[in-house]
Amino acid sequence: MSIFWELHQWPESGGERDTATDVGRHVRKAERAVENLERALGEKVDRLTLICRAMWELIRENTDLSEQDLVNKVREVDLLDGQLDGKTRVLPKKCSQCGMIMSPRHRRCIYCGTERLVETAFEAL
Repeated sequence: MSIFWELHQWPESGGERDTATDVGRHVRKAERAVENLERALGEKVDRLTLICRAMWELIRENTDLSEQDLVNKVREVDLLDGQLDGKTRVLPKKCSQCGMIMSPRHRRCIYCGTERLVETAFEAL
């Protein structure tokens, strides 16, 4: 009887194998995509780090600013969002027209349509 059961199950297990093969293919494709994104992101971070370092060297060489001045300013800017965490965050602001909280991700108030006021160059991005 077991041989008949195995023969009965054979077409179904083949379909499962095909599905598992497809899933495995998709997983490998996703892994390659993640690796490519990580590599590209790493290259961009390295490039931005290099540019920031070069800018700081120019500023330091042409002004009276010291390394401690830079460290202090980094700390001050880091605390703008209320957290000393090495990150910067854009805090939500109230709409100038209706007073509702506006998402930093939207250019216009989702409640009244008023365009968000841009106060710094970093908000304009």
